[in-house]
Amino acid sequence: MKEILTQHLSTFLGLMATGLAGFVFGKKKMNAEVAGMDADNEGKEIENADKLVKLYKDALDDLAGRYEVKFKEFSNLAERKIKLLEEEINIQKRINDQLKTENSKLRAKLKEN
Repeated sequence: MKEILTQHLSTFLGLMATGLAGFVFGKKKMNAEVAGMDADNEGKEIENADKLVKLYKDALDDLAGRYEVKFKEFSNLAERKIKLLEEEINIQKRINDQLKTENSKLRAKLKEN
């Protein structure tokens, strides 16, 4: 019975020692893997930041050209509106002149009667 107990106790202690050694070395390995993953993640974050900076740079470089096109469109629209308003003023002036002429004729006709 003592033999069986010592045999099982030694097996139990051996398993405990193996488990403890596995835990200690496994923890170091896991910490090293986590550090490697952190380094990979940091590299990916830097890569993503570079892509984002490039995207903004491209947008800003294109901004001047797009601004110029929009400014020309706005200028053309404003010029067309000015011409339209000038034409409207000229029409109103002609109507005013016609009404003045008509008014003068009517006054002259009233004086005759």
